[in-house]
Amino acid sequence: MSMLDITALRPDPASLQVEWSDGHTSRYPWIWLRDHAHDAETLHPVTQQRQLFTAGLPDTLTPTTVELDTANEVASGGAAVVIGWAHDDAPTVLPVVFLIRYRHPHPARAAVDVTPVLWDAGTLDRAPTVAYADVIASDDGLRDWLGATTRFGFCLAVGTPATAEATEHLLRRVGYVRETIFGGMWEFTADLTKADTAYTNLELRPHTDGTYSHDAPGVQLLHCLEFVGTGGESTMVDAFAAAERLRSEHPDHYRTLSTVVVPGQYIGDGSHLIAARPILRHDHTGALVQVSFNNYDRAPFLLPETETLAFYAALRAFDQIVNDPAMQWRHVLAPGEAMLFDNWRVLHGRCAYSGLRRMCGGYVNREDVESRLRQLL
Repeated sequence: MSMLDITALRPDPASLQVEWSDGHTSRYPWIWLRDHAHDAETLHPVTQQRQLFTAGLPDTLTPTTVELDTANEVASGGAAVVIGWAHDDAPTVLPVVFLIRYRHPHPARAAVDVTPVLWDAGTLDRAPTVAYADVIASDDGLRDWLGATTRFGFCLAVGTPATAEATEHLLRRVGYVRETIFGGMWEFTADLTKADTAYTNLELRPHTDGTYSHDAPGVQLLHCLEFVGTGGESTMVDAFAAAERLRSEHPDHYRTLSTVVVPGQYIGDGSHLIAARPILRHDHTGALVQVSFNNYDRAPFLLPETETLAFYAALRAFDQIVNDPAMQWRHVLAPGEAMLFDNWRVLHGRCAYSGLRRMCGGYVNREDVESRLRQLL
């Protein structure tokens, strides 16, 4: 956003009205302005935590002076609005760049400011890729990898040495490795050492991991260390694009999958995990933020008859969409292609195979990926 100028400050009993050089007018309540002061007593300069006891402020805040300070830009980091108060000797200082950020009221959201690009087999010309060496060597490379993963839901780090150690090094560039029932970093092949069909050579239709976890892993890394055999194509589906297709073709089914809470479970290895949420989970603004879909791990549940039939009709419609080849990116992962993907957005699977296929990977929490990307943007 280009820098805007304040053209007028107009106090009234409830708020400060700010007029901007582009003609827009913002209203900031006095309590909000005092609560967001940038002085060290209000906002800790190192931790950026609020030091103010907000509930201790007067019920009615009375400003005595309101002025635009452009004379001390070096000290304040730019122009600032300075407000004096009847109840407080210390004035409130609010940088103009901070007020610009909140000049349009809107509900709070935690998403990183990267716009997703929805895709299907026809619109994804080629898989997004970055070089492993660039991710390891520079923050620019890491930013490109995480940025592409956020935009498209997945991205390959090509040229990754086909070792578990190199794969872990790559994932730790993003954040700490999440521990689950599978451990931290894991290796697997078709030996059923865990009670999961991933540990077989059977077909795995598109799904998300961790539907049995209250906080499903946000991002997953998969790397094929060795493959001597046939078959085994990896399949990726942009589940947000699939959901949009469902909403367009069957809005009633979309509503059903957005409201019916579906349990997932994991039984085995000394565990019985259960979690439940809608297949299509939206945030408080109505935006789709998570697709949680795994037909293998869906636990039994029974609703009243009409609701059960509506759920199965919606489930069938969505499952048919995500299994439509027109929605799928397919590729036999080769050693050296480490794939990072958003487990809240992209469904992953694989075709059946024969021979030896040895994989490794791990999970990273979603908030840690978002944190890393915010620092790089």
